[in-house]
Amino acid sequence: MNKYIDLIKLVKSEMKPSMGCTEPVAIGLAVSNTCRYLEKSATKLNLKISSNIFKNAFCVKLPNTEEAGIKLASALGYLLTKEDNDMEIFKNITDDLVLKAKELIKNKFVETEAIQDSRFYIEVLAINNDEKVRTITLDRHDNLVKVEKNGEIILNKLEEKNENENKEEKLDISKFTVKELVEIAENIDVKELEFLKECIAMNLAASEEGLKKDYGMHIGRTIKKLMEEKILSNDLVNYVKMVVSSASDMRMGGGPLSAMTVAGSGNQGFQTTLPIIAASKYLKLSEDKNLRALFMSILIMLRMKCKLGRLSPICGAMLGGTAASAGIAWILGGKIEEISGAMQNMFANVSGMMCDGAKDGCSVKLCTCSGESVLSAKYSIAGVKASKTDGIVSEKLEDTIDNIARLSNEGMKEIDMNVIDILSKK
Repeated sequence: MNKYIDLIKLVKSEMKPSMGCTEPVAIGLAVSNTCRYLEKSATKLNLKISSNIFKNAFCVKLPNTEEAGIKLASALGYLLTKEDNDMEIFKNITDDLVLKAKELIKNKFVETEAIQDSRFYIEVLAINNDEKVRTITLDRHDNLVKVEKNGEIILNKLEEKNENENKEEKLDISKFTVKELVEIAENIDVKELEFLKECIAMNLAASEEGLKKDYGMHIGRTIKKLMEEKILSNDLVNYVKMVVSSASDMRMGGGPLSAMTVAGSGNQGFQTTLPIIAASKYLKLSEDKNLRALFMSILIMLRMKCKLGRLSPICGAMLGGTAASAGIAWILGGKIEEISGAMQNMFANVSGMMCDGAKDGCSVKLCTCSGESVLSAKYSIAGVKASKTDGIVSEKLEDTIDNIARLSNEGMKEIDMNVIDILSKK
């Protein structure tokens, strides 16, 4: 197995454009993928949604609207139903469609239920007088695995997966150490990384749009203003924070541009890539160096996510910031010791940051983790590194990653349902 080819294939499969927060988008897409199997219009939708998705879709604004809501995402998915929809389904939202969706919701067209489930799981039942279609979307935001119409199985990838799981040798990135991933990013032919230019352009455009108006909490725009007023200095840390948070402002605030996601999340994509992109731009580094550092950050992020799962109680901004700290340490001249030290510094600092759902305030978390990714790298290069005596930090970096996964998967498993309960009672 050519590890370069397979790692590039993995990265490409984990980077997709998405307009809007990916959880309500996934809900809209799941509804669309269900209703396209109906001959007549649906008269009722019933959704069962795993707690991690429900939490992330509860408060966040949908793109091209000033509105939020799981039922709204569902109704819009129904109204936008067509065969070739993808994660940019909401780019076609209009004011007229929003009004129609609200009318459907008023007439109790959509019913939703949160289920305690650590998987990425969306079950949709769409019915009319003559038809009943049930679908399951599983593990990934756009991964439709089962379709059943009037009791007949039309699609069942779950059985196909069981039949084929031993036929193909699949790359397991968890088998790589961080050191090995760094060496791959350093030595790969940079021409193989040109596909990352689309990510750079897309995520920078999102950031630039976020600086144009007061989207969401407009954290990035506020940092820019404070730098112009000389209250904050225009240094590397503040510049990176501005670039990253403004992208999240735009996306969480219902802005009109897509994000290049990483491991199914746009904010995770911003946090994993934009600190590298912004730092390279600020420091006037070569394109080659930018691409290698970007690839390094994404590989490390995917290495961590394979342990933590698609969605987790731990905030993805913390994970993306940790991956970015490795790339920043590298572009600042660090070797594997400094790169590992930067990541350990992040784990010692912001690992307790929980995910309380997608919303405008995500940009604050991205702002924090972006600044810390730069500082953690600079600390490490200066010889300041968290050690095995610092709480959950272990001597070996990969063991620390396992510790984080254990805390998220075992220690924080009740958080999602508690967050949903809090949100629903506000």
